[in-house]
Amino acid sequence: RYPTARHMESNMLFTLLGLCVVLCVGLASDLQGTELKDFDINKFLGLWYEIAFASMVDTHDLAHKEQKLGAMTVNLEENLLALTTAYYNGDHCVVEKAGAVQADHPGKFKVTKISGSKEVSIVATDYQTYAIVDISSPVAETAYRAMKLYRRSLDNDEKVLSKFQKLALENGFTTSNIIVNKHDYREIKAQGTSTLLKPGS
Repeated sequence: RYPTARHMESNMLFTLLGLCVVLCVGLASDLQGTELKDFDINKFLGLWYEIAFASMVDTHDLAHKEQKLGAMTVNLEENLLALTTAYYNGDHCVVEKAGAVQADHPGKFKVTKISGSKEVSIVATDYQTYAIVDISSPVAETAYRAMKLYRRSLDNDEKVLSKFQKLALENGFTTSNIIVNKHDYREIKAQGTSTLLKPGS
């Protein structure tokens, strides 16, 4: 049987509504209750640069310091996600590795590190250019909350940055909580990226 015009129209409407859900996910005041529909982990793999973050912990001091940009690679190793992050501590690059398993919703993962575990939710992404994540982890028996903006490239994108800032403000962060990382293109490419892309990293 061939689908009727009404059936095809209903399917198209359902598809469009689903797309709207994906694009608008994270606009609710409580990100912990949102779900990213049809998250495709294979499209999410690869290199991501941390462009900005929002945090309520020590942001007053951070705002007066130059925050250097870091990077992260996401790979699949057997049935687990392998995360390798590189960031700058003083004048040298620090590389950390962690494992992640999918939690109870698409796009939500539990990341395990020596320092402790955290829940990471992919709030919004188009896979090709940007990703906004919500992070929750216990700090001194208190739930620590943060949001981060990642991009595939180091090119400036004011539209994506504006989207991140809007989401952060709508979810309880203030303008002073939002920090845009500073970066030296040569330094990132020479140290951070090469370190992350080394075989076995």
